[in-house]
Amino acid sequence: MKNKLALITGASSGLGAGFARELAMQGHDLFITARRLDRLESLKKEIEQNYTVRVHTFSADLIDPNGVNNILGELKKQNLEVDVLINNAGFGARVFLLDKQPDDWDNIIRVNVNSLVALTMGILPTMVKNQKGQILNVASTGAFQAVPWLTVYAATKSFILSFSEGLGAELKDQNINVQVTCLCPGPTRTEFHSLADAENIDFPDFAWMESDEVVKIGLNALEKNKRVCIPGTYNKLSIYSQRLIPRNLTTSIVGNMHKPNNK
Repeated sequence: MKNKLALITGASSGLGAGFARELAMQGHDLFITARRLDRLESLKKEIEQNYTVRVHTFSADLIDPNGVNNILGELKKQNLEVDVLINNAGFGARVFLLDKQPDDWDNIIRVNVNSLVALTMGILPTMVKNQKGQILNVASTGAFQAVPWLTVYAATKSFILSFSEGLGAELKDQNINVQVTCLCPGPTRTEFHSLADAENIDFPDFAWMESDEVVKIGLNALEKNKRVCIPGTYNKLSIYSQRLIPRNLTTSIVGNMHKPNNK
């Protein structure tokens, strides 16, 4: 029997690499993509040594407007149909909005939002035709409120949450058997915080989760066709408690937690 194929963006490290390992363990073939081909090749070697699956690697820069088309073109070239799409690629910057150039913010929006929608649009028609498929979009607990100093990043994650919920409802209404889950992790031990200059955010130690745990929770939610998944008790309580607090107060509290030391 042919293995299912999972496409994972941002697979060179962190949650993306974790999704690749977990799905390979479950017997999925993989199409993993990111900018850093050397890391992808190292991950491919590791996975193929440990599991009886095939791993396709493809270097793509999702800042490039042609990045998604390059991925879709490679899939077509290899005659590959995607059964599971993991839209994981994303990045942010913790800084005052005007301390970055407009192009810097455009790059974040292009990767976090534009490429996610374009890749979903490219993969979804085949899933609809086959009446099967799974899509996991990685957002953040930052999707549920404004996050000053990570303003653009949080706004893109709010888009992902809304997009996922809306798409899932549309598919259900049309009786299309394609599952859509939005994974909203909180503080997770990955490269994200160092790359976003966000390592010293004042989260309590018990709030931090390991990436492998988040991956397993997210994939389990996808299997159960949950529309939104918030992993971890701390994260759930944080999000649910916001319903009792005025939005401007929530924004102020979150902003104080994320404010850089030099501001």
